[in-house]
Amino acid sequence: MVVSGVLFLITEPPVHGQASCSQWHRCGMCGCLCSCVCGSDSACPSGTQEGGAWWACCFSSGRLWLVRSLDCCGPRDRRPACPSGRSCNQNNSCGQYPSNQNWCPNPSTRAAYCTRAQVWSQC
Repeated sequence: MVVSGVLFLITEPPVHGQASCSQWHRCGMCGCLCSCVCGSDSACPSGTQEGGAWWACCFSSGRLWLVRSLDCCGPRDRRPACPSGRSCNQNNSCGQYPSNQNWCPNPSTRAAYCTRAQVWSQC
């Protein structure tokens, strides 16, 4: 942002520690944490590809941040079990894993293995 010739850099608040459903940037997340099935918030697990995404504004450090939740999709018949306590269902709006909304292309043969959360900008 530039105000009167002065450049202000607005940086997102840091995310620390092991991935958890309670982290601020997972406020709209529905799905298994990718970090629990050999992926991360920056990469889908091997053998999967990006599927559909949805957006939420999450609050942290006095600001609202635009966060994209993105499913990683793979063959339905090889989908791994989500470790206990690692399937996020924020606001009880998702349905339960593995029956929650399938945002993957070709849902009859592909399913969400996990979900990534990516901070994009301020809301």
